[in-house]
Amino acid sequence: MAADDRWWGVRARLQVSAWRGTDHTVVMSPLPDRPAPGPADITRELDALTERGVQRVLTGALHHGEVAPFAAAGFVEHERLHLLRHDLRDLPESDLPVRLRRAWRRDQTEVLAIDAAAFDEFWALDRSGLDDAVRATPASRFRVATDDRTIVGYAITGRAADRGYLQRLAVDPERHRAGIGRAMVVDSLRWLRRAGAHVCVVNTQEHNEGALGLYLATGFVVEPHGLTVLRCTLGGPRP
Repeated sequence: MAADDRWWGVRARLQVSAWRGTDHTVVMSPLPDRPAPGPADITRELDALTERGVQRVLTGALHHGEVAPFAAAGFVEHERLHLLRHDLRDLPESDLPVRLRRAWRRDQTEVLAIDAAAFDEFWALDRSGLDDAVRATPASRFRVATDDRTIVGYAITGRAADRGYLQRLAVDPERHRAGIGRAMVVDSLRWLRRAGAHVCVVNTQEHNEGALGLYLATGFVVEPHGLTVLRCTLGGPRP
């Protein structure tokens, strides 16, 4: 069956979506405004996905308290992420070494090329993933950093009520340590505070020391419990 939206969607307490347009791998996440799913809910969904030919299921980035029912249903750890928080009180300074402007639709090709160079294959976005990042919150800000006419970085910031999210930030690897990432983080934090947010959160892979250093240098603090991405391979025995 071709990958489409005919059987992806919301089921009671879970959201399931295709991963990068394929129908062999899907992403399963708990719905934020619903009761937490139990192992039985997750197992029923895995059984249905198996019947439809799905081979692998990934979770979204789960908080500490969300992991147990997925583990009980047969998921194992795929990767751990740092979760960081900024209270938006004391904002860092930046001399803005590049120009920041609103992203346009025609920027997508350059933005995705930077994203692919900045992240490993598992985390790199496609066009659908980029659109999802922009639409993930009721309000969002999609900015690119430019050097003359060349895009050298981008940031997507979201806001839901008084909570902000640095959804995505990437800098051309050839332009690292030039202040571009810092300029975009500062721009995002200032926008969130102007918009009435009281906190901003961001996550990054545990081994991404460059990103972690950037966030710490701009006032973020590491939360005690990070996030976890889990995976489940279908077709074999499960608990």
